[in-house]
This record gives sequence, structure tokens and C-alpha cells, in this order.
Amino acid sequence: MYQENTRNHIIYLACCMLLLLISLLASSAQVDARDESDCFQINESNAKNACLANAKKDSSYCYQISNSDSKNACLAKLKADNSYCYQISDYDAKNACLAASKKESSYCHQMNQANAKNACLAEAKGEVSYCFQINHSDEKNFCLAKIKKENSYCHHISQADLKRRCLAR
Repeated sequence: MYQENTRNHIIYLACCMLLLLISLLASSAQVDARDESDCFQINESNAKNACLANAKKDSSYCYQISNSDSKNACLAKLKADNSYCYQISDYDAKNACLAASKKESSYCHQMNQANAKNACLAEAKGEVSYCFQINHSDEKNFCLAKIKKENSYCHHISQADLKRRCLAR
């Protein structure tokens, strides 16, 4: 039972990081309009640095991200250089990066994890219908907030740090 709970928690955290990568790579007006003060509400340092990098349009914050996949995703977005995507080791994260940087949803279809694939498709196509196919309520609400550009969905997220990331996006 303990191993199964630990495994589920790890899968949940991986999905959250993948959603963060996808949101990092998204090129939407709401990311550009982010106020850097909101970033300081985020506890997790990698997510905070990614937020600051986007808010300030400063790639030096990307270099402070300790996770190499997240760092490369950040650099791909801010430098508008998809060569960084090819340095990402996680298969789904690499495809999410390529989908965002090349603006091609075909990369989303190659992803293995269903929730991440649907979040990627929602972002790439700008269609909320993909958000409703996400089977984890926090991830679904994050997706809906992002695609609909409505922070009210963030308030339905139970995981505190994901809620802060949602509100700060």
C-alpha cells in the first residue's frame, strides 16, 4: 500500500511538472502579462525561476533551474530556439517543448501520458475540450484556467503550489 501511494504521488508530481513545462512553453498573452511579484508566491525554486524568466523575459533565470529538462524548456521558449527541446531527456516533455516551439500539435500526439497529451493539445489548438479529457481535477482546472484565461479555475486546485503557479501564470 505504501509503495502504491508513493508511486501515485510520484506520478502526480511528474504530471504537475509536465504541465508546468507545457505552461512554460506556451506563448500566450497571459504569460507575457505576468507580474513578477506573483512569481515570489511560488515555493518551489525551479517553478519560481521559470516564472521569473517569463515575467522578466530574462533567460538568466533559466540557468538557475536545477532540473535540466525544465532548464532546456525555459531556454527554448525565451531564446525561441527549439534546439534546446532536443536536449530534454523526458520523451513527453521533449514533445511538449517541440509542440510549443514549432506550434505543431502533431508532437502532442506522440506523447505517452494521456493527461499531458491532452494538456498539450489544449494549448496547441487552444481548445478547452481537451482539458475535459484530463482525468485529474487539479490538472484539469489548471488547463481550463490557462486555455480560458480565467483564474477562477485556479481556486478549485487543491495542491497549494500548483494553485500558486496557476494564479501566477
